[in-house]
Amino acid sequence: MVRESTANYARAINSNLMQVSIVGRDGKQVTLPGGREVVEFVNCSYLGLDLHPAVIRASKSVGEQWGSNFCCARSRFSIEPQRQLEEDLSELYRGRVITFPSTSAAHISIMPLLASGVLINESDPPAVTLIFDQFAHSSMQYLKPVLATEATVLTVPHNSLDALRSEVVAARQRGETPVYVADGIYSMGGLAPVRELVALAEELDFYLYVDDAHGMTIFGERGEGLMLSALDGGHSDRLILTFSLSKGFGAYGGGLLVPDERWERLVRSYGQIYSFSAAQTFQAVESCRAVVELHRQGAVPPLQRQLRDRVALFDELMGQSLPFSPIRMVPIGDEADALSAGEELLDAGYFASVVFFPIVRRRSAQLRLCLAANHSEQDVRGVASALRSLRDKYATIGQGEGLE
Repeated sequence: MVRESTANYARAINSNLMQVSIVGRDGKQVTLPGGREVVEFVNCSYLGLDLHPAVIRASKSVGEQWGSNFCCARSRFSIEPQRQLEEDLSELYRGRVITFPSTSAAHISIMPLLASGVLINESDPPAVTLIFDQFAHSSMQYLKPVLATEATVLTVPHNSLDALRSEVVAARQRGETPVYVADGIYSMGGLAPVRELVALAEELDFYLYVDDAHGMTIFGERGEGLMLSALDGGHSDRLILTFSLSKGFGAYGGGLLVPDERWERLVRSYGQIYSFSAAQTFQAVESCRAVVELHRQGAVPPLQRQLRDRVALFDELMGQSLPFSPIRMVPIGDEADALSAGEELLDAGYFASVVFFPIVRRRSAQLRLCLAANHSEQDVRGVASALRSLRDKYATIGQGEGLE
């Protein structure tokens, strides 16, 4: 993998397409080394809440009594504002929420417990089968060797309900409890068929472990995300949800939503990151609390509508009709062509991520754009125009969503 990709990484770094330290920022415009200003389409703060004045003020409001940090495992001490944040999020999302420094930290804390079966039945843990969607996020895929020491670990083709049904039935025949592991919105484009998944889980009696990092806050009248919106804003005992407090939420950190206090107790007692590492920074906690307050004030739905308007405009200009997602993939194919397209887009004043092997399959290289509510119409029209101007040179641009 390293041998095949080294030259492409070197070119991307030398072209200021990767590992760039920006030297300035003004909304969606960033300043690259050397002083060039470009409009970025890489920030996953889809509603622009990371720049909301109330959130910025909150990040600076940590009381002096707390200091800059309290270096102690979360299983020993948490500060009261963090406890209150978790209670507020539990009320907002109608379950029990535990916060973490990142979504990846949440996965590390709960997935081994889920694989062991103790979360499902503490007194008599069942054998478990974890069924991964092929494109489930790498932060979950990375744990497969650890999880395989406790459970059967399988992978099914992306969004294949037929393959999932077959593996669930086979797991039940082995006497094992199935758990499907998937994303809500996939980081390289496309959505999970959430309503169909919920219906199938009810029909066949299995659990859903869903990372809704890219869906939280941008879906639902309470910002409850793609998955919970499919449950009409409620919760299900079959659903374990992880989410980001950084992306659409606009602050910093990750979270875990579990069905009840028993699950919560087990994660707080035995979850690896929770038990042996620190929590969010105090500044992140206060920022998150400010975002919760913006939810209560009704500030989120107008931003959701503005984001949808920006995505709809982009799709119209690109001549495509796709399910709503803030992530748009522009498939190219050849890695060298994708890098050339990224370089030319940058020359036109727009920064998009160039993704290539091993991030995606060989010869499936793409441009990845993250659209946001605080992109102006001019930003969207400009980047779409730049992409259209590249079509003659890179004929596959604009012909689909990439990874569905």
